[in-house]
Amino acid sequence: MNKQVFLYLTQKTTPSLIEPFKKLTFEAQSFGDLYLLYHKKSFEVPEFVKNESHFTFTNEILFELNYFPIGFSLVPGNNHFPLLKFYQEYPDYDYYWCIEDDVRFSGDWSNLFSCFTEVSADFISSHIQKAPIVPNWPWWDTLAHPYKVIPFEERIRSFNPIYRISNEALQLIHKALQNKWCGHHEVLFPSLIYQAELEIFDFGGMGEFVAPGFENRFYIEERDDDYRLYKGSLRFRPVYDEVGNVSNKLYHPVKN
Repeated sequence: MNKQVFLYLTQKTTPSLIEPFKKLTFEAQSFGDLYLLYHKKSFEVPEFVKNESHFTFTNEILFELNYFPIGFSLVPGNNHFPLLKFYQEYPDYDYYWCIEDDVRFSGDWSNLFSCFTEVSADFISSHIQKAPIVPNWPWWDTLAHPYKVIPFEERIRSFNPIYRISNEALQLIHKALQNKWCGHHEVLFPSLIYQAELEIFDFGGMGEFVAPGFENRFYIEERDDDYRLYKGSLRFRPVYDEVGNVSNKLYHPVKN
């Protein structure tokens, strides 16, 4: 069985975080290790975090990795930096899952994770589409390099509140960032991974990168907005105040 780690990205320690984190911990325990990937904004680490396996980072991560961020904050677009720092310190996992704290699954998480145990894809995410499909998405132009160019029509975006990435793909991204590539992670990851001829795979939806049998499997996609991110179960906005009632689906953003 592949060696996996699940990273739960958060800056909170409120009850709205603790309950879903405990659910994930219990339901993912047979699939790999789990860490709180905790954004520390004060000197003290909260007791709840101390009592769990955790990996902390601060805003200084934007500058200490010698990558080029796209701005001066983690959000938007730079919150892959904590994952890459974790990868550098723990480089021996086959696959790394990153899950934001406002993602929920309307079923047992094991139903999701078990489905991908035998899937060898290097990058699994959602809403994976090529640029001509969603040309007005605002982050295309953040993908940049001093002297290399990926043509617009070959650029790919994903939606990354939850994703899985392989060791090989993380090594690729780490080296690319060291070599002065930069970009919002939702265009940087899928574009560079695809250009390297590694495999990308969609959790569900209805796009080109959805395997037969996975159409709307773990999230529901609706196509009647320009960005394809404002409807369906796994979306950018509007916010949910509770988990949806369709079973075994990913929901985002849930702010309860």
